[in-house]
Amino acid sequence: MLPPSSLEIARQTLLILVPELLILLVATVMMTAGAFVRFPRRLWCGIATGTMLAALLILFGLRHQTIDVYSAIALNDAFSYNARLVLILAGFIVLALAHDQVDDARAPEFFGAFLMINAGSMLVAASNELIFLFVGLELVSMPTYLLLYLSRRNAGTQEAATKYFFLSLFSSALLLYGLAFLYGLTGVSNLKALAYITQHMSAVVNPNLMLIALVFIMAGLGFRVAAVPFHFYAPDVYQGSPTVITALLAWVPKAIGFLAMARVLTSVVSAGGPGFITIDRAVALGWIMAVATMTLGNTVALLQDNLKRLLAYSSIAHAGYLLVGTTVAFTYTAGSTPAFFGLQGVLIYLVAYALMTLGAFGVIIALSTPERPIENVNDLSGLAQTHPVIALAMAVCLFSLAGIPPLAGFYGKFAIFMSVLDAASGSTSSMLWWLAVIGMLNAAVGAYYYLRIVVLMYLRPAPSTPINHRIAWPTLVAVGACAVLSLLLGLLPAPLVRATREATVAAGELPEPGTAPIALVK
Repeated sequence: MLPPSSLEIARQTLLILVPELLILLVATVMMTAGAFVRFPRRLWCGIATGTMLAALLILFGLRHQTIDVYSAIALNDAFSYNARLVLILAGFIVLALAHDQVDDARAPEFFGAFLMINAGSMLVAASNELIFLFVGLELVSMPTYLLLYLSRRNAGTQEAATKYFFLSLFSSALLLYGLAFLYGLTGVSNLKALAYITQHMSAVVNPNLMLIALVFIMAGLGFRVAAVPFHFYAPDVYQGSPTVITALLAWVPKAIGFLAMARVLTSVVSAGGPGFITIDRAVALGWIMAVATMTLGNTVALLQDNLKRLLAYSSIAHAGYLLVGTTVAFTYTAGSTPAFFGLQGVLIYLVAYALMTLGAFGVIIALSTPERPIENVNDLSGLAQTHPVIALAMAVCLFSLAGIPPLAGFYGKFAIFMSVLDAASGSTSSMLWWLAVIGMLNAAVGAYYYLRIVVLMYLRPAPSTPINHRIAWPTLVAVGACAVLSLLLGLLPAPLVRATREATVAAGELPEPGTAPIALVK
């Protein structure tokens, strides 16, 4: 079969990217129009919500659109489709939490920047080119700088924004350097072609240069997922930023970071198969980062009283759990069951993490007022007496974060740790056994600081001046949806397992050049 023409590839690519292009167009119009017209913030939020809904419907219509994987800069395989779907749905939750968190004057810039961030994250999920991937990552980073600087509430907020800005620039430079090395190794920038070359011509790939590329790419993406030793910005930025922006930072960078790792690293490095020396080096690097990230995140979180700093270190620990699955996924080859489930576990855990993290931050947003912000753990004392429904939703999200069954967080941890145990049983090295043991111990330690908050909500008396303001219904709906879905996906995980299995197959699938394009796995 002859490869499609360049014109046909361009047409198919533009068709696949219609949801992202629509979101970017509306975001640009919003941010431009905001300088000339003044509308209430809820109208701007409504426009953003309508745009996301239109993008979702278009994405549904593109479900079976195919494209030649070795010619395209963007894919619509099961990995891309399901990841973009989750990113849009999570975007609706963030919009519901943010609908009244910004003043009218800054609303067009805020919601326009949010749309750009969501479009950038979707581009990362769909990307099949090194440069296109980098553009998607930067399309997330640049509007994030704007959101951080928009608030400018105090010196702490400005410091957090400045710190994030400079460290993000540094991490982007590291990532670009690593991508350049990866391109230089093979002379191609198409990710599927890179994986194909690694699989069929691994002898021509210099393992030392591949290691350099791996280290720099892991460093650049490690900043985005707040992995040790690139984590140190997270606590200050989380604490100093408005809570709705903190919720966004806790979810989007982590999601795109691990999606990019799946596209660039696990599918390319692991394609070399048994005997490819870079796989062993990647596993060792992932092991070190996973253990350090889990241990530091959970240990320091035990010492925190500030709620947002606690959740910041908690998010670092969760990055460690996700790195455990990524480490196993580095060994992915055709027929490699443990590694397959490692990548699938990462995807399952990302969905669970979105629900439980956005739900927890949503409760803080719901309860906070300018006169009485929720800052410390003790501010939630007696919440079950004053707001029983909100307390129940918070408890469900915290239990899910702790990995307590039968919630989605438990199922995600279970999938990741089972993949490690399965991989360890077939390995001659004890590294993976130790990774599983350390991961489970960290999960047990991490449960303490979540359960501590639940104890305060249910077993401590309410303060003398309890929280009694009315909570907006969109916020209630968002928090309730996070809690209910965390429970449902834990009890009935089959749809999530099926979708992530399709995505994992698509991530590692390498058809012979010149064959029919990959269609979405049915």
